[in-house]
Amino acid sequence: VTATSSEAQAYREWLAAGGVPDPANPPYALYSPEHFRAIRDAAFTWMDAEVRARGYDDIPNCASYYNSSVTRYRQEARALVAWRDAVNQKLEQLVLAPPVGVETWEQVRVLLPQPEDFSWPETVSLPLDNREVAGL
Repeated sequence: VTATSSEAQAYREWLAAGGVPDPANPPYALYSPEHFRAIRDAAFTWMDAEVRARGYDDIPNCASYYNSSVTRYRQEARALVAWRDAVNQKLEQLVLAPPVGVETWEQVRVLLPQPEDFSWPETVSLPLDNREVAGL
């Protein structure tokens, strides 16, 4: 469907006057396997961002330090694995009994275990060169 220039102008004026368009429908039916997969993918993106902020490449990279002889690495890996497992268990519960009205990632995220609920060690910043600093 294409809009004429007068329809487009009317729409722009409506927006400028404070009109708010309806949100776009998600690309899946609510509570479908695709919906649950999208929420799970968002959860893993969230967890991945947390471990990247700690200087790891991704979740598997951080988890690989689970039995490290370096205490801080081992503690980070164990905090991640405990958090990841708790998030996965909560996601399973939400799939089996979806709360009424909880449909979006933002609504699900607050129901999940949060990273600060786990025993992460303090981060250490290391200067790698003149342009970047890695948090480990």
